[in-house]
Amino acid sequence: MKTILTLLFLSLFLVSSCSDNESSQDSNTPSSLQTKSSDVIYKRSYEDLVESMYKELAEKTPELSDLEKKIISLKEGEEDSTKTFIIYNEKNQSYYNTASLKVKQVKDSVLRAKINSLIEKSLSKYNGNVVVHRNLLNTIDKKNASLNDLHLLLKITRTLPIIEKYQSSNKPSNKPINGFLNELNNTIKIADTLSKK
Repeated sequence: MKTILTLLFLSLFLVSSCSDNESSQDSNTPSSLQTKSSDVIYKRSYEDLVESMYKELAEKTPELSDLEKKIISLKEGEEDSTKTFIIYNEKNQSYYNTASLKVKQVKDSVLRAKINSLIEKSLSKYNGNVVVHRNLLNTIDKKNASLNDLHLLLKITRTLPIIEKYQSSNKPSNKPINGFLNELNNTIKIADTLSKK
């Protein structure tokens, strides 16, 4: 009977400590950091808090919101601006790749070498004609990498103060943990005593 009462007390204690945790949250805490009753340690899936906190911040901050719209617009604009050349280049590359494969079917080695030479000259000429396009695409790739790095830096620098504020204003008391440890110790003593009878 004593063991049942101890377990009942322990259950009530855990329930009350969980509800204390939820009610002590700061109303300014971002929703992505608020503890919900459905949060269970062992069932919780990975959540990208940097992204969710930044998204919430960007929705409330006009300059960040404008930047996010600009980045989305740039991505769409890049596709529109580069699509024509990319398709053109893919068709040309496909032609030269197929032609090179077909040449392997030629049995006459002299004729095969002559055809290969024609293909190589044409490919070299083509590559020379599109060097400016490729250089521009390479520049775009480098600039995109730079923008991605800066965007990540912005997300981190804007969300670090939020997580630090959350840490200081939402740090839970260690009383529930100590209380549980005391109950655990008491239960161990009871189990130890009963096992010696």
